[in-house]
Parts: sequence; C-alpha cells; structure tokens
Amino acid sequence: MALGSLLLGACGSKDNAGDDSASSAILLRNQTIQSAYMKEGMKYTIWLPGGVQPDHSYPFLYLLHGAGDDQNSWTEKGNAVSIIRDYVAAGGVDMVVVMPDAKLTFYTGEYEEYLYKELMPEVEGKYKCNGKRAVAGLSMGGYGTLYHALNHPEKFTYAYAMSPAVFGDMAEVVSPGKSYPAFTIEIGAGDIVVNNADAKQLAQDLTAAGLSCELIERVGEHDWPFWKACLPKALQKAGESFK
Repeated sequence: MALGSLLLGACGSKDNAGDDSASSAILLRNQTIQSAYMKEGMKYTIWLPGGVQPDHSYPFLYLLHGAGDDQNSWTEKGNAVSIIRDYVAAGGVDMVVVMPDAKLTFYTGEYEEYLYKELMPEVEGKYKCNGKRAVAGLSMGGYGTLYHALNHPEKFTYAYAMSPAVFGDMAEVVSPGKSYPAFTIEIGAGDIVVNNADAKQLAQDLTAAGLSCELIERVGEHDWPFWKACLPKALQKAGESFK
C-alpha cells in the first residue's frame, strides 16, 4: 500500500499534557487514518514527548487496549498521561506512545495488515521513529502484545503483557536461533476473566524455548487499578530496552 494513499484525519483534538518538566508534551486524541485494509477510518491517540524536534527521532511504544475499549481508554480510564509524565519527570526515556483503536479484532486478521502497512508507516514517518519500538497491552491487548512480539519479533525491543488473554500454544511459533524481544507477563491472582494458568504455561514455554520471559503474579483483579500499577513498569522496561 503506497503511503500516499494514507490520509491523516484533521478532526483529531490536541491536549496540553501537563505543566511540569513535561510541559511541552502533547496528547493528540482521535487522529484518523482511512484504512484500505479495515475499510473504514481507524482512530488512534498519540503522546508526543516534551521538546519534540523535527530533526530528532524517537523510540515508540504501542500501548494496546482491551476488548470493549478504544484509543482513549488508556488516557481516560488508565491515567496514562499522568503515569507517562511521572516516568519522564523521573528521568525516563522520551518516547512516542501510540494508543490505537483495534475494535474487537484481537489485533489480528486484517488489523495486522493495517498495523504494519498503514498505521506504523504513517505515525513513524510523521513523528520520526528511530527504529526502536516496544509493545504493551492489557487483556485483549495483552494477547495482541504477545502475538505481535512472537510473530514479528524483529519489530520490537520489549513486550509487556498485562492480564493477557492466551489462546492455544502461542509458543509454537518460536523458531530456534531467531532473536526475540524480552517479555513480561503480569497477572492478578484474583483475575477470573482470563485463564491465569494459560499465561503461566506460556511463560514457562517461552522460557524453556530460550526466550527471556518474566512472570509477575501479584494481588489484583482484571481491572484498571491493576493495569494502572502495571504501566509504570511497562514504561520502565520499554525505556531500558531502547538504550
């Protein structure tokens, strides 16, 4: 798909992201790409780091939502702006954070084509990706995180899956001798929405296959308080992987 056929919607909104050390950061809400693969306008919200310069490139974090949510859920429910701002203020790595809408696609099928052939070229060209990117997400987005880091490992430096939905033997795609990003799978002991046993088994399988996979199980449920506590760790891991 030629990049010239991608149209960035002009109807998105722009927010000042704060008034401290990240005062020049910008949150652009509801940007739109007319997608040939999804056959509709696809929205995303994007955090641009403070002091962004046209001649400077940045690492990217793709932050994925869960089923029933959208491109604004991480900012409206997950306190993402404050969490990212605090991370940067504490000396964290400046990064562009892309929060795409995936509807109920589980980030696969035609959405996979859209992600790599339309969304990534659009945002990474416009906002200057330096070639380093990480992925993180919750629930359905946790599945998307695992799926894309396992099936497109060359694209990502880190993968952080929060309360992930896990289906089948996701580790079967691992190829011996191939390079993979490091993984973290974080689950809540009280989560009754997804099957934690499947997530634990996947972590064991990835480790047995020679991948770096950290498993964190702690008190928590399948809810925003749990995921808001995951996000600072995901930012930290992503930032470390970008260095």
